[in-house]
Amino acid sequence: MTSPADIYPWLSEHWSFFIQRFKSDRLAHALMIEGPADSGKLALADAMVGKLLCTQDQGQERACGQCRSCQLRIGGAHPDYFHIHPEEDSKVIKVDQVRALISKLDLTTSVSTRKVAYIHPAESMNGAAANALLKSLEEPAGITVLILVSHDPGRLPITIRSRCQTISVTQPDTQLVLDWLAKSSGKSSEQVSAALQAAGGSPLRAAHYLDSPQLDAYGQVREGLANLLARPASVSMLCSKLNELNPVELWRWLSTCTGELIKSRMAGLPLSWLPDNIQLQNKALLELQRQADINRKLSATTVRGDLLLQEWLIRWAEQIL
Repeated sequence: MTSPADIYPWLSEHWSFFIQRFKSDRLAHALMIEGPADSGKLALADAMVGKLLCTQDQGQERACGQCRSCQLRIGGAHPDYFHIHPEEDSKVIKVDQVRALISKLDLTTSVSTRKVAYIHPAESMNGAAANALLKSLEEPAGITVLILVSHDPGRLPITIRSRCQTISVTQPDTQLVLDWLAKSSGKSSEQVSAALQAAGGSPLRAAHYLDSPQLDAYGQVREGLANLLARPASVSMLCSKLNELNPVELWRWLSTCTGELIKSRMAGLPLSWLPDNIQLQNKALLELQRQADINRKLSATTVRGDLLLQEWLIRWAEQIL
């Protein structure tokens, strides 16, 4: 079986840290893998689970994939592995789920030398669930490792975070990701660069865009914003066109485009999708990006998305000096 470092080169240091701790018997019994979504955290956590449960440890850095323990885990029937996540039609991990987990952790192992619990996303635990988990994080029963994965660790109580050994997966180096995208997709440098920009620097989201029509949609957003500065009266036409896109993706792209423009102005460099002779207001750009981020969150509510978009596009068209 491959390790996440074989798949995603930016995870090599994190995997090496885990393996060194594992081999020296200094691995904490509670790990927190945190970082932005689509950064490879789930692959890292899954590989850790596999290594912890594998019974054929002969010095190799990966789970063997062949022993009975690995086969049971791959088949989703490992008696010593427990995956806790929000139940269907729920956005939270409830206290009853955590209590059930704790009861199972008190049992002796059946196949592996240790029990492994995987909680994802950890920030979805409600207050009662988080409190119920505290004792197990501090002093788990038997030989147990708990792996918590979080996209937003700031939402977790400090009592949870302080009891875990943190592994932070940060936004990887841009050139490293560009090279990986080009190699794995076979796409041109222009395409992979556009995909990474559309994904806001998220490598796995960028890889998804390269294999979907969404990259073309991002190009349409860029083109629409550029055209709107030349023809402000076309707001309603562009609004109608952009309303057909996924609102969460749309607002992320509007924020990304605005942020890209802010960075280019600070660096004194032109943007390929915007005419050089257009002069814009820096303060207005900052406010537009802030509002795009707010509207992305509002898009999940009952607020009229078409009105939010129309207002934002009007303000974009009005910012020319």
